[in-house]
Order: sequence, then structure tokens, then C-alpha cells
Amino acid sequence: MGSGRSMSKGEGVIEKLFVHKDALTRHLAAPMLPERQAYLGELLAAGYKRQFVKDRASTVCHIVNRGWFVRDNVTDEDILVALIEWLGENAPEDLKTLKHHGKSFIAAARHWTRHLNTYHRTPPSELGFERELREFTGWLHNNVGFLDSSVDSWAAELKVFLVWLTPKCTDLSRVTLADIDAFISERRSEGRSRQTIIGNCQAIRTFFRYAEERGWNHHNLSRTVRAPSQRVTECPLRCPPWRQIRRTLAALDTSRPSHVRARAILFLASVYGLRRSEISKLTLEDFDWQNEILTVRRSKRGRTQQFPLVFEVGEAIIRYLRLRPKCQFREVFLTLHTPFRPAKNVSGAVRKVLHAQNTFDRPWGLHAFRHACATELLRKGTPLRGIADFLGHRDIQSVSIYAHSDLRALREVANLDLERFLCD
Repeated sequence: MGSGRSMSKGEGVIEKLFVHKDALTRHLAAPMLPERQAYLGELLAAGYKRQFVKDRASTVCHIVNRGWFVRDNVTDEDILVALIEWLGENAPEDLKTLKHHGKSFIAAARHWTRHLNTYHRTPPSELGFERELREFTGWLHNNVGFLDSSVDSWAAELKVFLVWLTPKCTDLSRVTLADIDAFISERRSEGRSRQTIIGNCQAIRTFFRYAEERGWNHHNLSRTVRAPSQRVTECPLRCPPWRQIRRTLAALDTSRPSHVRARAILFLASVYGLRRSEISKLTLEDFDWQNEILTVRRSKRGRTQQFPLVFEVGEAIIRYLRLRPKCQFREVFLTLHTPFRPAKNVSGAVRKVLHAQNTFDRPWGLHAFRHACATELLRKGTPLRGIADFLGHRDIQSVSIYAHSDLRALREVANLDLERFLCD
């Protein structure tokens, strides 16, 4: 539990958070008042927003009123049981959906019980083949040239299979295609998406290619494991219209910090087609104002690209930098509230601003603006090879989806080339 000193710092925090008499009475009358005030005081001292602390206070008040988590060694299973009771008839039967609906409750329960020193983290599922997994990820990094983020992603996909495999088999040489088929069937029965299963299959196939080279398995699984087809044509690419993007950028309120930051981010995504991770990683040194050059570190290929700094993009960045908090971080985009730190969820922040504007017919994510950039390049007659280079793709196959999604624009490009040929 919190120390006496922490509790004294939290005294009176309930009165500062709540004004209405009924709410104030309810919070002051609930059990564990000193512990709750100390906890809320620590949240405020850490720089959390007032509304967040009020919401957390209400959740914790509900928890202590129901008598949940009063014992030591509170586990994730205990929290899920409490969540089901909290949701009542609205509790989903699917575990994944349950966790999604109750993620704020789960976060509050974990944080509150950590404050009380009663939370006991559930140990991860037993994972066998740790040595083989470690050698495989080292091979991906050192021999194949994968970035750290890509290696982590592939390792996460593979761990799901290895955790499933561990209680069933202790020797990789005995793994057969029937085992992998059983794993995939189980994933499908759990309701996993096609894309998730594709990722699992790709990781498994690559792992067994390495395993066969090392002599760990001789069943040619790297050739027989087949991932489901992605079927690009059944889900055509969609993105906001370019004119609507321009109108939205012009309509953002430049007197509001959240809009100024969102405007700079949207310009980078729509003009240069940058990914969310690439925008988050931009540093102050990436903008060469004297030579008007923007340097981008691509997240997938690990290479660096330089672009001429478009005037309106530079103007949007400068406007944001004028209100950017002064701190030791070199990342361009920071959180808007204390404690100031690099903004990782730039997509969520932009989505919130766009939703408030209510200019689009659906809630577009930041990646849709990258697609809009590519579609606009195609409309202007840029070859697919040029679009691939501009967006930082490895090959033209990655951008062939734009040809499927904008056939009308592609026909216009074809007609334009034909007219020029006939005129000559």
C-alpha cells in the first residue's frame, strides 16, 4: 500500500476533483479513502489530466464498493471475473471482445492493485524452443537484414505457434504438416482474422526454412505450408477524396494546439505518404531549413530518403514548433499535456480531431491519407514504379493495389499517353 507520506499528499484530492454534492458524498463514503486519495494524488502529481483522474476515481470507487481485490495476489483472472460481473448481461462471451470492451476497467484495476502492491502478474504461457527462436531471430536480423521492429513482429507471430506446440511436442524434428494444420484450424475456430492467420503462416514457413538449413527438421514444411490468399480484389482500397482532404486541412483551427499538431501530421501523411511510425520517429534534426530538405527514415526498409520541403508543409511544421513544449526530447511531435513525452499514438490523436470536425463520411485513420497520397500520384500520371519509390516500398508489387482501387484514374492516364503519342 501507499506510504503515509503519499497519503498526506493525497488529502483533499477528492474535494478538488468533484464539485457536485452527491458525487462528493459517494466518493468520501466509499471504503479505503486514504488509499484512494493517495493514489489519485499520485496520478495528478504525475501529470495526468484532471478528467482522466476523475474517471479513474469513479472506477476505483466502484471497485472498492463491490469489495473486489481486497486480498493479496490479485491475478488477471480475478480482474476478468470482476469485469464480467461489472458488465453483467452486456458481457461478451468471446474473451478477445471482452478484453476490448473492458480495457479501461482492466487498466484501472491493474494500476490500482499495483499501487496497493497486491497485483500478481500472470506468468506467461510456457514457451519451448527458446534457443531455436533466439537463433532464428538473430538470423533474421544479421543475415536477412530485418529491422528490429520487423524481427519483433515475426517473433511475436511465431511465439503463438511455439507456445501452442510446446505441450504437444518437444522435438522440432517430429513436427509435421498435420501439426501445423491443427494449429491453423484452432486459430480459425477462435475467430482469428484472415490477416492474422496469414502472418502466423508466413512466420512458421520462414522459421522452418531456417530449421531445415540447420537440420532441425526434414519434412520440407517450408514448401508445404501455405498461407490463405489475401484476395486484394474482394476488399478494394478506400481513402478520403483528395479535395476533401485539402478542405479539411484548410478548415482546422490554427488557434488550437491539437489542431495545429494534427494539421502538421496530416500534411506529412498526405503530401509525402509517411507511415504513422515514420512520423512518430521524425526528429528536429530531420528538417534542414536552410536547404529546405526533409529526411525520412523508412520503417520497413531501414533506409533514409530525402524530400524537398514543400512550402505549406514547412509552414505547418513551423507553426507547430512555435507552440511545441520545451523539453529534452528531440522527437518533433510531443504530447500536448504534462508529462511531455514523444507522441506515439499520433494516429489516434489525429482521428479524434477529424471526428470533431465531422467533415468525412466515415472515421478515416492516418494510413488512409497515405493511400490518398498514392492515389493522387496515380491520378496525376505517376508510374507505379515511381509511386513505389516515393512511398518507400521495396517493389512494385506493393503498390499494385492502387491500380485495382482506382481503375478510372488508370484509364485516364492510359488515354493521356495515347493522345500524346497520336499528336506526335
